[in-house]
Amino acid sequence: MESFLTPTGAEPDDPRRGTARALIFAGETQIRFLRDRAATAWPTLALLSPRVYHGAMKRVALFAVFLVLLAHPGAAMPGPVPTTDQLDRIVGMAMGSGFLRDSAVKLIDGIGPRLAGSANDLRAEALAEARFREAGVPLVRQEPVPVPLWQVHRATVTLLSPTSFDAPAVALANSASTPPQGLLLRIVDGGFGTPEELRALGDAVRGAAVLVRTGVPQGHRWMHRSAKYAAAAEAGAAVFLFAPSKPDQPIRSGTITLTGAPGPIPALSVSGTFAAWLSRLLERGVEVRARCTLMADRIPATAHNVVADIPGSSPRDVILVGAHLDSWDRGQGAGDNGLGTLVLWQVAKVLVDQGLRPRRTIRFVSFTGEELGLLGSRRYVLDHRSELPSIRAMINLDMVGDPTGFGTMLQPGLNPLLELLAARLAGFGLEATVPAKPGLYGDHQPFLLAGVPIVRVRSRIRPEVAAAYHSSADTFDTLDLGRQQRAAAVTAALVWALANVPELPTRTLSRESLEEGLGAAGIDPAQLSFPREADR
Repeated sequence: MESFLTPTGAEPDDPRRGTARALIFAGETQIRFLRDRAATAWPTLALLSPRVYHGAMKRVALFAVFLVLLAHPGAAMPGPVPTTDQLDRIVGMAMGSGFLRDSAVKLIDGIGPRLAGSANDLRAEALAEARFREAGVPLVRQEPVPVPLWQVHRATVTLLSPTSFDAPAVALANSASTPPQGLLLRIVDGGFGTPEELRALGDAVRGAAVLVRTGVPQGHRWMHRSAKYAAAAEAGAAVFLFAPSKPDQPIRSGTITLTGAPGPIPALSVSGTFAAWLSRLLERGVEVRARCTLMADRIPATAHNVVADIPGSSPRDVILVGAHLDSWDRGQGAGDNGLGTLVLWQVAKVLVDQGLRPRRTIRFVSFTGEELGLLGSRRYVLDHRSELPSIRAMINLDMVGDPTGFGTMLQPGLNPLLELLAARLAGFGLEATVPAKPGLYGDHQPFLLAGVPIVRVRSRIRPEVAAAYHSSADTFDTLDLGRQQRAAAVTAALVWALANVPELPTRTLSRESLEEGLGAAGIDPAQLSFPREADR
């Protein structure tokens, strides 16, 4: 049969690309695998024809040699560079395994929302440990992470002028509370909440509830909600009101700090419909007043990173693959980040099942506390600071969709390897280009700021998943798990390649080169929180 890794002609934006060929190949791969295992069934073999019998016995002998090699450290090493056959096998196993779909049922429907530090989050951590063990990963452990468990008692926005209306609202995590009676405030429209827009409002911002939307003006660099919150607080706002930029979008959860630290002013999220109503009133010159109430607690709790290792023959070198396990509590945490978690566990299963020992240790981490401020990844970087130089590449899987290509962050030396791998995986329609631009706001961020090389699997998520982000609509129903099956196949091939090439051309970034690269990408290093021992 023609290798699955040869071009299929599928268009990159075709969600079905390569699926049929992958499933056919997966079936043939599993048949060969089971056939070889069945060769140990001696009584059955005696009933076969001489030609079939001797062929089966040859496979038994080869398999026995393979087991002997496995028993000796380093003896089961693959070739210097992963061969097409090895990548074929990895892809076929990833596409044919039911482990991912079984994990989806257990995690998304079985547990659902997983706010860091909550009872559901602890159940999810136990499931992560069990899944890694069921996958056969040899070394599995949990590492404690202190988190502020976010508990909301009341979150309301009541319009009082020019009319009365109780608007649905959600408290944004880590923000301050109002007095019990709330705050009666003017509402001003802060547009997208950029510093330029807030400065243009002048003193109108002071003491007001500032309405800010997602997105940025055309040509402006993208801003996280935490940056908009900080700008509003600095401008003197009394309350931060956050809303989707489109009227048909739901209320979204989120944090207003990326360190888990408490913010200075209350922050509430409202719907796109309500925000559009307020905007129309304000555009007509109508004074709008509302009572904003937020009562919440940050309760000290302990969550855990779940860490699992496939030891390599050169254990001092590590390829780290992570995905955050926690989610917001309004939906099931299906897209964010059930998607990345399912891919992570599937990759672990496939790389164990293929039966070869990697050159470099492969470490899988189900991080906690990402939604509350990258808490699990920050803690990992601080607790393992002396080991960071040994991490030759870190891959973060967050809301992973249909794979479209590879990327790095300030690691252009990897381009030839990743371009070659994309070509070998041509059946997935991966893009040949490998961008190296840095980005923030995920569990890779603490590693990047510590100089660890970052490698990316670029992907495209379903519109239904994007629309449900951080909302009550983030449920199992939005998913198409075939996309995650393909993402797991591509990610597993990437991880295996990074773990086994003799010379991996990644480099630990110095603070100077990191700041230079961030600055060139329009990111102000002065605005970032680098992991410090004081944060422990």
